[in-house]
Amino acid sequence: MSLSAQGFQNPQNGPSYYKFSDSCIYRFNINNSRGLDGVPDMQVDIVFRTTLRENPTFVSYFGAVSAPDGPEVLLLQSYVVVLRNLRTGQQTSFETDRNGRMLVVAPPNMGPKSTPNYEEKLGKAAVFELANGMRIFAGPRDDAFYFDSGATFDTLNFRAPAPVLAGPADQGQGGEFPRAVDGFAGYNISVIAIEAPISMFTADGTVPTASSPDAAKRIAGWATTHRRLVTVRPSPADPMHFGEWVQIDRVGNPLTVEALIPLPMKDRWNRSEPANDRQFAQFIGDPFFVSGVLKGVFNLNVPPTPRMDLLGVYVPDITRIDLTIPPTPAAGQHRLGPLGGDLAGWPFGGRRIGDDVVDIGLRALAGVLVRGFENAPPLGDGVNSNDVPYLDRFPFHAAPHAGYRHSQQEGTNGRGMDTNK
Repeated sequence: MSLSAQGFQNPQNGPSYYKFSDSCIYRFNINNSRGLDGVPDMQVDIVFRTTLRENPTFVSYFGAVSAPDGPEVLLLQSYVVVLRNLRTGQQTSFETDRNGRMLVVAPPNMGPKSTPNYEEKLGKAAVFELANGMRIFAGPRDDAFYFDSGATFDTLNFRAPAPVLAGPADQGQGGEFPRAVDGFAGYNISVIAIEAPISMFTADGTVPTASSPDAAKRIAGWATTHRRLVTVRPSPADPMHFGEWVQIDRVGNPLTVEALIPLPMKDRWNRSEPANDRQFAQFIGDPFFVSGVLKGVFNLNVPPTPRMDLLGVYVPDITRIDLTIPPTPAAGQHRLGPLGGDLAGWPFGGRRIGDDVVDIGLRALAGVLVRGFENAPPLGDGVNSNDVPYLDRFPFHAAPHAGYRHSQQEGTNGRGMDTNK
């Protein structure tokens, strides 16, 4: 599982750089019962604490950083992991790993002088194994999302041959690349990633097999962030927070709030629970993106409404995982997941960071999941892979781009560069 925050991070944004909020709860919600109804059965909370170490400098890091919690780290973020079983009421907290090391956030990748050999010395060192067998990472990573955001938000000014891809343009980087531009190339994001045994999150504590009951084979998850109800800012003193924790944001499936929920409803959607997503069914079952964009702008033939295929994926808005689908080795993964014959991908086998959710989502909106509908074109934005390769190990997100030199500086037109040196 992974949760990302604060997108479009400029790698050279010193001297403070980006950090997790001390006033937020970052939460993973797991649903494993009642036919996946959008009501959480388990939760994993991450709570951060920032320590400003005594120093005479004006920067957050000074010198060659020797470790994620080394003396050169003047702004140190640590965190607590709280695992909660909502059915039994059992709660377990972790402030250290199984070896007694404090759980700390990885520092930014500043460059070859301050953070030489970043991933080996600092990225790997910020992966912690807890006493219960979970592994966790928190810190900056390359933004794994890839998407021609500039063309899309210039009123769908797609770069040819997008938005209808065919032949070489639908494979690899596409025959027209680099005409399409990955708007996320060269930027970082703050990531919390968790790896855990499957049995930890199933309803009966086992690893399902093909012969297991259907109810035991599937789990689902979504991420939320929470703040206290009241914040008082008695300047120049530090803010004070009071009241219950309230949800301010959530993410289940990709593209829900971006492509399906109308602008005036977005805050209400973010504050609501997946179990209550039926209230948004009118927008998901008959989305404007389909009627107003695919049909209205591009004159595509689209399936009739209500779109039960979309309602089946997005109501409730949770990422569903069939635990009996074996993972596809990295070399054999298809960016289109089930649409490319690779079942271990979004929207039926969970979501991997390499899944091209933009192209999958566009094709789903066009009707590829509707039985008997054969007119769905191979839509896409023309960007068919991330700007830099992913890791082949946990936390799988590539190392963060370095402030000293990164692809946005070098003008690589949406293709990344390895700055992990």
